[in-house]
Amino acid sequence: MKRLTWNMWLFILLITVIALFIGFTAHSIAQKQTSTLSGRVVDVKGNPVIELPVFVRAAESFRIGPFFFPSDYFDARHTRTAFDGSFSITDIPSGSIYFGSLSKNIKALISDDLEAKIKKALEKRDVAALRASGIHELESEDFEPDVKVLSVNIQGITFYPRSDFDKIVFGVKPGTHTENVLITVKPRMRIRGRVIFRDGTPLANARLRVSIRYHYKEGDRSGSTGENPRTDADGYFIFYLEEKNEAAFYTFSVKYMGLIANADPVLPDPVLLKPGERLEGLTFTFHSDPIAPKPPRKTETIAKKPDPPPAQEHLPRRKPEEVWIVNPTNGHAYKRVHCKTRDDAIAQATKEKAHLVTINNAKEQAWLGAVFGHEFYWIGLSHVEKEGEWQWHNGEPLTYQNWLSNDYFSESLNANERDYAVMTLVDGKWYAVSPKSAIVQMTEMAIIEKADVKIKQPAKKK
Repeated sequence: MKRLTWNMWLFILLITVIALFIGFTAHSIAQKQTSTLSGRVVDVKGNPVIELPVFVRAAESFRIGPFFFPSDYFDARHTRTAFDGSFSITDIPSGSIYFGSLSKNIKALISDDLEAKIKKALEKRDVAALRASGIHELESEDFEPDVKVLSVNIQGITFYPRSDFDKIVFGVKPGTHTENVLITVKPRMRIRGRVIFRDGTPLANARLRVSIRYHYKEGDRSGSTGENPRTDADGYFIFYLEEKNEAAFYTFSVKYMGLIANADPVLPDPVLLKPGERLEGLTFTFHSDPIAPKPPRKTETIAKKPDPPPAQEHLPRRKPEEVWIVNPTNGHAYKRVHCKTRDDAIAQATKEKAHLVTINNAKEQAWLGAVFGHEFYWIGLSHVEKEGEWQWHNGEPLTYQNWLSNDYFSESLNANERDYAVMTLVDGKWYAVSPKSAIVQMTEMAIIEKADVKIKQPAKKK
């Protein structure tokens, strides 16, 4: 389902920056006319659902799919249900909103002062403080809700999920207090497991890969899925299963730093689960000594040397030297360059008798991703020369496309104002940007290309 790497911290940081800057402005305006929503959350039998994190959020801001990205959390108004299932949410902006729930352990992941820390770090442009806040360690799996919202009843009118987004959308009037709202939910299908090493030590506070294979009880239909949940301090994790309309047999496995383990055989393997069932008590044992979780990626620093000579104090830090790499499929050479702006990248390319990279097909795109990784890179695509007609820096027309949607990063800028393209962290897909885009400020590398180049190979040692 999702393939995430440690590079996703930059992607998370990006959407956080955009959402926060937009959210702070919008929130200050919305506070002039806000509303309150209160009521109870119950299950399908009418029993109260306690200690459930719930939220409301402006409907026009929600993303496709049922779950949050980390930045979306700060754009919502949220609370937690009481012992009788009651809740009250204040400062709700007027207009269309939607109601949802969050992971029960969301407070363990997001501290009360996290938003303030991020805002302060952004104001000071302090990347180290942003990383120290822990925002880069959050992923969308951490925000998955424990229940599915089935309906919202307001004054006798029942609202159901929108079929296209699986969300409950309704409207509130400015300055009103809507009471006695009844929210009906049901538990989501899930498994809960624990990961330990052979000596019984739990794999604590670590991101692991959970893979699931299933086949239906009736017929020969089958499939697979996977996600990257985080274990808690005792090694427990939760994985939510896609709701199905019929029973299926499931097989589970986990993977961490090259280690693989299947569920210990305390249950039939595969195990039969009916729609809506939950499976508790799975144990996965890695037959190795304990391995500590990977530490968060730290900000690069330059160690201070004792009593350095005066002449050495202000020497500029050297960037890693990049080399030309030849693509054997087309014989072209490619190189990554560090740049302050797109124009700077073009100047460097011109000096090398090259141009910003041109990507002609999916095979070339895949090769670039394998060689240079998925980062924010300037590529040669723009429509500055001919408005509305994208073409490459070397003059070639656009024949292959690999775009993200225009609203993927929640930018408020008009899509028609975006004249240039960058390669992104999202599987190397392209995104259109304008000079005012926040992404431009974070794109500090480019890929350049030249054809018919001979690369000198180092002489072999005799």
